[in-house]
Amino acid sequence: MSLPNILVCDDHPSICKEVAMFLKGSYTVHAFKSGKEALDYLEKNSIDLILLDYYMPEMTGFEVLLQIQKSERHNGVPVIFLTSEINERLEHEMRRRGASEYLVKPVNSATLQSCIRKLLN
Repeated sequence: MSLPNILVCDDHPSICKEVAMFLKGSYTVHAFKSGKEALDYLEKNSIDLILLDYYMPEMTGFEVLLQIQKSERHNGVPVIFLTSEINERLEHEMRRRGASEYLVKPVNSATLQSCIRKLLN
């Protein structure tokens, strides 16, 4: 049985590396530093869950989410936003627009893993 595929998109490589380390062994992690790179990957590949930074240059995580939702292949894939901003209005808007979860960085490993397990089951 293959491991679930998780896409991580964050413009800070250290966050991608940290998340990959948290998830190593339980999931196959595909990490990207820009929304464009992530969307290019998604054009040709299936994914089980997406972790998205909200604030990224060139294309925000919200813009990436909107593109994902247009895709027949990926519409409905759970999306967890990772952001350094504690903002109830932003969280509410992201959930209203289809985000499954909204976690504040730095993310706790146990919280992240619990959230992923819940969304994949």
